[in-house]
Amino acid sequence: MIQITFNRFELKYIISLMERDKILKEITPFMQLDKYIKNNHSYEVRSLYFDSPFGKSYYRKKNGINIRIKFRIRYYPDFFDNIEEDYVYIELKKRVNESFSKKRIKAPLNNVLKIINNKTQEARNFSKRLSPQNKKVLDEIWFNYNRFHLKPVNFICYKRQAFNTEFISKFRITFDTNVRVRNYNFNLHDGGGLYYIKSPNVCIMEIKFNKYIPKWAINIVQRNNIVREKMSKFVSGIEKLDIKNQLTLQKKIFNVID
Repeated sequence: MIQITFNRFELKYIISLMERDKILKEITPFMQLDKYIKNNHSYEVRSLYFDSPFGKSYYRKKNGINIRIKFRIRYYPDFFDNIEEDYVYIELKKRVNESFSKKRIKAPLNNVLKIINNKTQEARNFSKRLSPQNKKVLDEIWFNYNRFHLKPVNFICYKRQAFNTEFISKFRITFDTNVRVRNYNFNLHDGGGLYYIKSPNVCIMEIKFNKYIPKWAINIVQRNNIVREKMSKFVSGIEKLDIKNQLTLQKKIFNVID
């Protein structure tokens, strides 16, 4: 089991596939493909997002509240050859102003929906095998799951091309395409039955960094005249399928909840 905690900044850009291809050529002298990418130069990401019955995470994002937490389970199906050995990451992603921190723990896919609930025997058995550091992360996951009565609300899937550089630690550029969503069948093994959040001709480019963006990356952004946009796959997925109409919390009620 692996627990990772890190802080970073993220900048998002909505670009065309033509713009993506041009930028890919321009970053090639400075970056290389992520080590996890196999022959097709991309890998699939599947994320199961959770929210309270009243849509607390959704409305905090929509209202522009600068301190918020996102709860999700993330699965990378292309990394495994044997379904029985698949694992996922249970993640808590916290935003404070423009900075993001992420805590995550590795868990077996087949039991993950029981592991996030500390009332199950599977969760208790899993906890006993963890190091003290990982146990602290699991306790925080349990706390959020129970405090906000979290339930899965949407399943998002996309293809990612990821690049990093050996010269700057934690500096990454990712390109996400075919971003799709569904609000039923929350089985992470099943990647079908999804609706496009964005046009298949659109790419979500993200620049992720801990301390600074190198000058060459700034030049590439400026040269291509791309503009930063605030976009959440989680929120866009909810609005695409009109899931928000199923959330019974009204804004005036939401405003008095911690």
